[in-house]
Amino acid sequence: MNQINLLVLNSKLQKSFLLIVGTLFLVAVSCVDRDFDEPPIKQHEIPFTANSSIAYLKSVHQPGKFVDIVDDITIVATVIADDLSGNFYKTLIVQDSTAGIEIKVNRTGLHATFPIGSKIGIKCKGLTISDYVGLIQLGQGSYLDGNDMRLAGIEDVLTDKILFPGPRGHYIIPNIKSIKALSSFDVSTLVQIDQIEFARVGIGLSYANATTQTNVNHILEDCNKNQLLLRTSGFADFAGILIPEKNGTITGVLGRFNSDLQLFIRDTSDVQFDKAPCGGTGGGPVVEKTIREIRSLFQGTASNVSENFKIKGIVISDRATNNLNARNLFIQDASAGIAIRWNANHSFDLGDELEIKLAGLELSEFSGLLQLNNVPLTNAVKLSSGNAISPLNLSISDLISNFENLESSLIRIPNARLTKSSGTTYENNVVLSDKTGSINLFTAFAATFASTNFPADSVNITAIVSQFNGQQLLLRNLNDVEIIQGGGGTGAVIQSIRNVKNLYQGTKINVSEDWFIKGIVTSEKNALNIVNQNLYIQDASGAILVRFSTAHSFDLGDEIEILVKGMELSEFNNLLQLNNIPLTNAKLNSKNNAIQAREANIKELLDNGETWEGELILIRNVNISKSSGTNYSGTIVLQDGTGTIDCFTRTQASFASQNFPAIASTITGHISQFMNNRQVLLRTEADVKP
Repeated sequence: MNQINLLVLNSKLQKSFLLIVGTLFLVAVSCVDRDFDEPPIKQHEIPFTANSSIAYLKSVHQPGKFVDIVDDITIVATVIADDLSGNFYKTLIVQDSTAGIEIKVNRTGLHATFPIGSKIGIKCKGLTISDYVGLIQLGQGSYLDGNDMRLAGIEDVLTDKILFPGPRGHYIIPNIKSIKALSSFDVSTLVQIDQIEFARVGIGLSYANATTQTNVNHILEDCNKNQLLLRTSGFADFAGILIPEKNGTITGVLGRFNSDLQLFIRDTSDVQFDKAPCGGTGGGPVVEKTIREIRSLFQGTASNVSENFKIKGIVISDRATNNLNARNLFIQDASAGIAIRWNANHSFDLGDELEIKLAGLELSEFSGLLQLNNVPLTNAVKLSSGNAISPLNLSISDLISNFENLESSLIRIPNARLTKSSGTTYENNVVLSDKTGSINLFTAFAATFASTNFPADSVNITAIVSQFNGQQLLLRNLNDVEIIQGGGGTGAVIQSIRNVKNLYQGTKINVSEDWFIKGIVTSEKNALNIVNQNLYIQDASGAILVRFSTAHSFDLGDEIEILVKGMELSEFNNLLQLNNIPLTNAKLNSKNNAIQAREANIKELLDNGETWEGELILIRNVNISKSSGTNYSGTIVLQDGTGTIDCFTRTQASFASQNFPAIASTITGHISQFMNNRQVLLRTEADVKP
């Protein structure tokens, strides 16, 4: 295979500089830990809207030529790869709902302004479209490299007139693909490939040659021996890390070198290989898979599940309202959702947890919607009832950008409006719009609420992502329509916890906006591992610590509303909190609700600690140790092979004197912080399961 040198250096000085940087960041034996304190970043707003798309930009490309853009084209996209790890040099990869493209910028340190997950606005007039051995790129002008003309990067002095930073946290969900299904349309987009591993010939080698700082190609292959190249720069700060031996999931940006497709990871966290390699498990018992893993088996045509697999998930549709065919339902787990069509009318209710055997079942699409089809009712077992899936909080533009990956899952669109070209009832298509876009909300004529008038006020909508010859949302029942109105103060507007947290810019403030938040209490006051004035509250967007002015009476699972206008948002020993909240600002809505814990390993917790702070998390295969003693009181150390983190228990906690298990455990708790130390807080001893 040909190798591509992604690092185009224009002078010996640049080469020397990169040699020093690459050496400083060399890591030889373990994953890179970038857990460091950063000053608060101001949220930017892009001062224009898009009038075109990346797909259009790429359509004007002429192979081997330099095409200057003369029209006033503006693009708004999301950064999916930056230069933080060194695997991309003076380069950003951006993606919108139509395509992705590589942007060349004659500047280093791009990640500080345009990190992964941030929106970016691009004024394209005066820029140039060209390609490097088949990879389409956006830059500015050209230069002579030996005897070859090359696309030049956007000059540093002009970047603030061309590239505009936007709000952060808008992470693109990778498109799940098999190796055989990859095509030129996926180039410069974020893809995920499941059930893949490194070819055995490469085991024992590192991602790249960190000593000589040379690039290396490794072969990735699936269990059918389909192959794909993984390309890694010798300047990547993970170049010296050994490639893993196991099988699993890889996420990366798809590249191209002539006719060959290549994959580039952003960081070693993109490689989640924790399963036995191909041929290492053999036949035998039923194997539990995630719904996302089952969805990835579909390759565009109807097929039957050949393996002895099963899935577990929670029913997120409501048969009682007749908005679905009596044979259909949607089921979701922590990874994804999928539509199930039974061979007869089913009796499963919203909130039922099901286990479904899949061997021999048809996986196919119906009018664009992926489904497990003609499933015998005898293949399913109801495990429990009364469960809940927390919807993912999204704008409509983010939903549309990630539609295929969100299909059949529960989402929530805040601050939206319902309109209809004719009539005011839910029946048929109603247009749901927010400031970022619009989408159809479909209601069947047989639904119990079809003839009900939809509200004229702004609403928060919870719905199932679906398709029927086009993108649409489906209500479960009218509880999914929340009219935005007072929550303790006239004119108060509900906001996500994430939006409230984003107000904090490093110094104590009082919330000036007339906002309230609504979420579920995830802490347990009765176990005394949290002081009686404090609780953690979480919604689909995030979580935060709330400290009341006096002891509260809210229980684990309570859904509460809290008016936050005028309240203090500050840090206590680096832990962000809403402080000194009067109890009269809080209202109980309902009891016995549940938040599904975010599953992650310890490295992921450390890497994402600021973003996930306060959330309920779950870590598997954890070893517990303590410098002195075997009880929970004080600080114990959790270790799972990816890193270590402290777990703190108050001496007043009801379980402080109990001994922790000596074998590997599953840990549930809150991700918290004390001073500069990230830590986990248990709720009760039941959060530790051997």
